[in-house]
Amino acid sequence: MIDRDNQNHRGLKPTTVAFANWRTRHERFKQAVDDIQHTHAMSGVEGVGMLLMGIPGLGKSSILASYIKHHLAERKDLESPGRSKEPIILVSVPAEPTLKTLIQEILLASSYEGSIKGTVGELKQKLNELIEQRGVELLIFDEFQHFLREQAKSNTRGVVNHIKLMMDKHKLAVVMAGTPAGYRSIAHYDELYQRFALRQTRLAPFQIDSEENLQAFGSYLRACTRFLQRHGFEFIPLANKEMMVRVYVATKGIPRLIAGLIKTALESAEQGKVITQKDLTKAFAKTSMNPALKTFNPFSAPYERVLERAGEAQKKAASEDRKSWDIH
Repeated sequence: MIDRDNQNHRGLKPTTVAFANWRTRHERFKQAVDDIQHTHAMSGVEGVGMLLMGIPGLGKSSILASYIKHHLAERKDLESPGRSKEPIILVSVPAEPTLKTLIQEILLASSYEGSIKGTVGELKQKLNELIEQRGVELLIFDEFQHFLREQAKSNTRGVVNHIKLMMDKHKLAVVMAGTPAGYRSIAHYDELYQRFALRQTRLAPFQIDSEENLQAFGSYLRACTRFLQRHGFEFIPLANKEMMVRVYVATKGIPRLIAGLIKTALESAEQGKVITQKDLTKAFAKTSMNPALKTFNPFSAPYERVLERAGEAQKKAASEDRKSWDIH
């Protein structure tokens, strides 16, 4: 029998694999998890919702997975002689779903064992029975921009109405996680938007434009290097201002790209030797994580030029952020 874990990880350092699976609960991560918890707590009282939004690479899926894992681990009432509960259903919304395919995806994501064929009316009934019988409390739609984006206008109204009806009928808590495109669309449907107006978490890349933001970024980078130290790899300090600026320019402050840079450097490093700025220079050169920089390497360029690039990147990030939340 093939050991698929070993097969998938063949050639990778164990530390690289461990780092890829590791998540640090930085302040933004913890705030988002707390917001989900408070939304979930309203289940059974009132059908309320929460929006978890941000560009790709900021950890939305990791936040959802962490909340589900820890919540279920703490529950002591999931199994009884007469009933098995399923308090949370996580649905990854496919591209361009109809109301019918959305309901089918919810059933597939749950423990439902029956047929998912039938008319929309029949599928609605099956979903209502599942929610009641399994004690569903929280529905999480990941990538929710897929069914609220402009390309799906013909399906949007039916989808929106049914989510609203489910929230009201079952007093369900609902979390929608996705990109700003979803926000721009949902904001036009006041009857649903009102249910999500009180709790909205907007994730953003790390920034370097204030002392507070530098501290948050530094805390994250120190957590990364401490993890690597525990696994036998020493990194040059990443949390001093110069290195933070260089990392920011290289990765735009996006955690997924920061992790990718570190993993690339790890794969070329020897255990017991310090991973240096030169190693980061080589690691960045091996990637295409920031095409806008072209041949500019922020780990080998003079610091003055890196600062100039940082200023340009901050202006661009601010402009893109404004556009992301403009609903007009």
